[in-house]
Amino acid sequence: MTSYAETETPASRVLYINSDNATTRYNNSDTDFEFVLEEPIVVPTHHAILASVYSAEIPYSFYNFEIGRNTLLDYQVTLSGTPANYLSVGGVDTFNFTPAAGCFRFIVPEGNYTPITLANTLKAAILTAPGGVPILDIKYNPVKQKFEFVNIVPGTRLTLGLQNGLFSGLDGDDINEEIGFDLNNIQGDPFFDLALGAPPFPWLNGYTRPPAVLPGPGVDINVGPYPVQTYLLADDVADMNSAIRSLFIRTNLSSASVLDSFIGGGFSNIFCRVPLNADPGGTLRIEPRNGDIHKLLLKTKTITSVSITLTNQRNRIIDLNGLNFDISIKLDFVAVRDLPPPPNLRREIDKEIADRDLARIRDQQDDKLKEKKKSKKKK
Repeated sequence: MTSYAETETPASRVLYINSDNATTRYNNSDTDFEFVLEEPIVVPTHHAILASVYSAEIPYSFYNFEIGRNTLLDYQVTLSGTPANYLSVGGVDTFNFTPAAGCFRFIVPEGNYTPITLANTLKAAILTAPGGVPILDIKYNPVKQKFEFVNIVPGTRLTLGLQNGLFSGLDGDDINEEIGFDLNNIQGDPFFDLALGAPPFPWLNGYTRPPAVLPGPGVDINVGPYPVQTYLLADDVADMNSAIRSLFIRTNLSSASVLDSFIGGGFSNIFCRVPLNADPGGTLRIEPRNGDIHKLLLKTKTITSVSITLTNQRNRIIDLNGLNFDISIKLDFVAVRDLPPPPNLRREIDKEIADRDLARIRDQQDDKLKEKKKSKKKK
C-alpha cells in the first residue's frame, strides 16, 4: 500500500500554456493540440504528481449556432387542404426533397442568437417559395419562455419537420431542441401542419395548443396524415445553449480520475469543467480559490508533453473562430511512503482458530502421554 503526503516543496511547478504556442495542432483546430516541453518534468524518487488547473482564460468567441451542429430547419409549403409530400423510409415519414415537392431547408447563419433574434431570423427566412413572401410568424413568449408559431398566408399549409435528425439526415444538425422540440419529448406528431391563423394572435395570453382542426391518427406517430392546426406552442422552453452548456478542458494527463455520464459513467479524459460565466464577446475565467479544486494523481514518472482539447458536453471540439486561449496547470509533488499492507482480518481469525486447535491437540497428546506414564508406574 502507498500513502501520499502533499508538500509545498520548491519542486512544485506551474505550466503556462497558450494555444497559439502549440507544437502540433489536430483536426485543423486551435483548441485541439499538443505542447511538447523543451525539458521533460521528471518526478523525483519516492514522489508522485498532483495536477490541477491553476487558472484558465477562454474567449467567449464560439457560437451557440454552428454549421454541422444545430442550424437546419426543414419545412414544406403546400396549398390549403393538400398534405405535405412525404417519403416513407422504414415506416417513418421523411420529406420528399425533390425539386417539385416544395420541400425546403433553411440553414441558420452561424452566430450567437437570443430567442428574440432567432425568432426574427426564422420569420424572415421561412418563405412560401424561393423569392416568395414570409409564411411563418414566430414570437418568443417571455412568460412561458417558449416559441409560438402561426401561418400568416391565406390558402397555404405549412408543414414543419420537428423531430431531431429524422429529416435532415444528419443527426443533431437541426434546431429542434433550440426552438423547443426535443426528439425524446415531442408531445404530438413529428410533423406539424399549420393552416392560416386568425389574427390578432394572443401571444401573451397563456395560450395552449388548441385541438387539431382535422383529426390525426394518434400521438407520437411517425406516419401521416398529421393533424392540421392554426397555432402551435412549442413543447419545451427555448434552449439557446443546447449545443454548448459548458466547456470541458480535456488532457492526456487525465484517464482514471473523472467519471462522465455522457460515456455511460466511464472514466474520461476531462481535466475540468468551465461554466459559461460570461456573455458572448467576453472571457470565461477559472480562478480556483480556497483549495476548491479537483486534483489528478498522475501515475507517470515523466511528463514530456501535454495534450489539450476544448470541447462541449458532448465531446465535440469548440471553435473559437481564430482566437486563442490560456491555461495554467499546477503540478504539486507529493511524497510517497510505502506502508505495510493492512491485516487480513479473515486470515487473522483463521490463524487464531488454527493455533487454538493446534494447542488443543497438543494438550490432548500431553494428557495421553501422562496417562501412559501413570499406567507403567502401576505395573
